[in-house]
Parts: sequence; structure tokens; C-alpha cells
Amino acid sequence: MPLLRPALLLLVTLLIAACGNAAPAANLTNRQWQLIEINGQPPVAAGQPLTITFGPDNRASGFAGCNGFSGSYRLDGGTIAFSQIASTLIACADDAITAQELAFHQALAAAARYELKNSVLSLLDRDGNVLLRFQTR
Repeated sequence: MPLLRPALLLLVTLLIAACGNAAPAANLTNRQWQLIEINGQPPVAAGQPLTITFGPDNRASGFAGCNGFSGSYRLDGGTIAFSQIASTLIACADDAITAQELAFHQALAAAARYELKNSVLSLLDRDGNVLLRFQTR
């Protein structure tokens, strides 16, 4: 009986820790996130909102201004990493939207951390600078 109490305490601690790690991913997935800020500025109107959706299968997809994109993402605690991002190849008619789409893809490649506060998702670089901010729809 004396060993049962520490074992139960350890089990409860592990369960709480496991739930703590799973919750952020659950809050990101199966929602469409709309871009509200890119490199500290509001996005250039592109005819439709710039978006990202995180699937439960570690696949991300969305719209970057002129083209749709998809790729893989990995979460580990508060870190995030994107890989194998592919995009359609439709030429943008507006140079500002072309530049924004390039900046969007560069920001995804540089993202190292994420923060989720209320309904706002921020993707940050290794130094803690906010690259992209999204709001859930």
C-alpha cells in the first residue's frame, strides 16, 4: 500500500502532462486560420483571404495570395516546423500580391515557434519575432 500512493501520483502527473501537450495541437487543427498580419503589417487585399488549415494528419494547406499551398508541419511543445511546402504556379497579376505571397512562404519556412492566445495564432522565428498572425474564422 505505501508504494501505491507514489505510483498513482506519478500516473496522474504523466496523464496531466500528456493532456497538456495534446491540447495546443487540438486547438490548431480542423480550423481555417485567416491571415491578419504579415511581418507587422496588415495583408494586401488579394481578392480572398490568405489562410492556413492544420489537419490532424500533420498536413497544412491554404491560400497564399494567388496560389494554394500544402505541406507538412510538426509540433513539439511550443515549436513548429513546416516542410515539403508545395504551391500551385498561377502568376499573380499584382506585384504587391506576388511579393506578399513570397513573404508568406518565407515566413512559413522561418517559423520556429507558435503562440495561441484566444483566437489568435502567431508564428514566430527563432528570435521571437512575429512573422505571421492569424485569426480563426
